[in-house]
Amino acid sequence: MDTIGRHSARVKELRRRIRRRTPGEVILDGRRLAADLVRWDVPIVELYLTPGAAADPEAARLIATAQRVFELESDVLESVAPTRTPQGVLAVVAEPAWPSWSGRRGLALWLERVQDPGNLGAIVRAGAGLGAAAVLLGPGCADPFAPLAVRGSAGAVLRLPVEREVTVQRAVRRVREGRGEAWATDIEGEVIATVARREPLLVMLGAEGAGLDAEALALADRTVGIPLMRGIESLNVAVAAGILLWELGRSRAD
Repeated sequence: MDTIGRHSARVKELRRRIRRRTPGEVILDGRRLAADLVRWDVPIVELYLTPGAAADPEAARLIATAQRVFELESDVLESVAPTRTPQGVLAVVAEPAWPSWSGRRGLALWLERVQDPGNLGAIVRAGAGLGAAAVLLGPGCADPFAPLAVRGSAGAVLRLPVEREVTVQRAVRRVREGRGEAWATDIEGEVIATVARREPLLVMLGAEGAGLDAEALALADRTVGIPLMRGIESLNVAVAAGILLWELGRSRAD
């Protein structure tokens, strides 16, 4: 284990890599996420620990599996960590290389202009937990491997295929070639609880408030929605994604 100081070149480089993510790598913040890497057999390229975290008995497995380990003072880690409540652990792993969703089986989400990394991460987490095959990101979406998105996903961006820069035309063409359908989401759509799921299926969601643009709506085979009460006009897009996936999972089971 190497000890590095506040003014070392490595700390300066780490700060730069967190502010502007280096393509091909993912930086995770937190003890739980780092422990999950070991559980998921994800190789840790670099591990950064404070003395307190390094002394924790649970850190032994992290240290044993990491390719390189560095110790730095708590205030130094706090100054570079991407979150306000760092837990004394930063881990660097390789960005996963997933195959493209074929469009021939399962359910995939396509997102339009979801720019908040926390929301995007929460959608990926819901997709992983509720059986989605992939999450496809249209142009203008947040970086799914940015630290806040990774933390929002609870590491699910390393467990579920995520594709970037997929236009709506490409996404819809892919599922149609697989003899499936593309469904748009809109408050005026059919009540999702009354619609039977079929596969392959592409479910398209837009950012909260703005929703999907006219082109995505025009390409859809069907429009579905979540009925709301008390004058509420929209839901957070991550909440909506979770409800839609849950309802579609139930319809498949039925």
